[in-house]
Amino acid sequence: MTRILKPVSGRAVDYLDQICAQYFREARGLHIVEHNLGNAFTGRIDLLATDHARVFLVTIGTGEFAGSLLRSFMGYRWFRENREFLQRIYSAEEIDVTLPPCLVILSQDIPVGTAAMCRDICTVPVSLCRYRLFGSEDDPDISIEGVAEPDRISLQGSSLDELRKDLGIEHAGLTDQEIRDFRAAMGF
Repeated sequence: MTRILKPVSGRAVDYLDQICAQYFREARGLHIVEHNLGNAFTGRIDLLATDHARVFLVTIGTGEFAGSLLRSFMGYRWFRENREFLQRIYSAEEIDVTLPPCLVILSQDIPVGTAAMCRDICTVPVSLCRYRLFGSEDDPDISIEGVAEPDRISLQGSSLDELRKDLGIEHAGLTDQEIRDFRAAMGF
C-alpha cells in the first residue's frame, strides 16, 4: 500500500525542532548540543550543533523568511556576545565554541537571490535549507534540501543550442521561439 503524503504547515508541528535535530544528527552527522538557546528579545538559536570543525547556529523558520533571517542574525550576535559564558557551561569535548560559526537557516520559503545576498553581505558562512513537511501533524515526514544558486549563465552571447545544453532542456522539446520568449520574460 502506498502512503499518500500531504503537505503539513511548519506552524502546525509543535516539535519541529526535534524533527530537524534528528535530520541534522542522522543525515549530516552533527552533534546537537542544545535546543532553544537564548531568547526572542536578545537572540535565540533554535539548535546549537557542531561537527567538531565548526559551530552551527540553526534557525528553523515557520513564518516568513525575512523573520527567520533576522532571528538568525540576532542569534549569531547573541552567540558572539556570550561565547565566554558558553565556554563555562559546555565542556570543550561537547562543543568548542571558539570554532568558526556557520549560520543555518531552514525555511519553507526562501526567496530567489538570497544565497547570493548572504554570500555578498555576511561575514560568516550562511547555509540555506528548504524544508517540506508531509504526512500529518501527528506523524510528519520531513524533506530537507540545501539551496544553492548557480552562477548566472551569461546568456547574451550564447546560442540557443548552447543554452539548451547548459540548462539540460534539449529533451524538453522547446522551440527556439519558446526559449527566446522565456529569456525575454526573465530579462536576459
